[in-house]
Amino acid sequence: MKQLFLLVCLSYIITGCEIQKDDYDKSNPILVKAYSADYKYPDGFYFESIDSGSVYYVNTVSVKPLDQRKHVWIDLATNDVNEARNWTEYSNLYSSQYRNLISERQTEKFFEFKRVSPTNKKDIVLFRAHKKDYFIPILDKFKIIDTVGTIPETALLTVNKKQLIEYLWSVGAIESDSKVIESNIQDTINGFKHTIKSILFVGGDFGLNDIIYLYENTFIINGLNGTITMRRRLLDEIVGKMN
Repeated sequence: MKQLFLLVCLSYIITGCEIQKDDYDKSNPILVKAYSADYKYPDGFYFESIDSGSVYYVNTVSVKPLDQRKHVWIDLATNDVNEARNWTEYSNLYSSQYRNLISERQTEKFFEFKRVSPTNKKDIVLFRAHKKDYFIPILDKFKIIDTVGTIPETALLTVNKKQLIEYLWSVGAIESDSKVIESNIQDTINGFKHTIKSILFVGGDFGLNDIIYLYENTFIINGLNGTITMRRRLLDEIVGKMN
């Protein structure tokens, strides 16, 4: 009887801990989105649906052999498909795994070259280079700078600015593709201001709560020269589940 009592108590304690571990304020929409496996972006946010493979933008590091690389990481842009293909070939050659070129395509935004490992058909990389007619990268990912890049003069009047920022965000060109809560653009005296509110999820260790950081990311687009700058501000720290 005593053993049965102890077993019931232990079961109650374990069950209680599991309930507490999974518990969070479900009335908070930010927490609900943070823990949702299905949520990534709000309605109307631009992103690409990729069936297989990972996207990789060739850059000043990837196109150089190890002994020639410098501490500068800037994505590359061109309007020449042959130059873009050569960059992907160098990036492929100097990577840890050589992948065969299977196909290529282009959009108004980028050149893309699909490469697959000859020994593992699931190892697929979509090597890309930005199109210089659409966006010219400036951001050095090894440094903390506020200039993202520029919209070329030829596209400044016609390009969809909101879509451009959301495209760069969703492919990880300016951010690690965090979940987005809001995305809005508005006209300013000198151009445009695009604001993205995003969340960064930091899982807690055993016995600690998860923390969800809410950020406001502001992109300023200069209407005269197309320069895009970015600044980030922490809005809130929200306590999540206990681990």
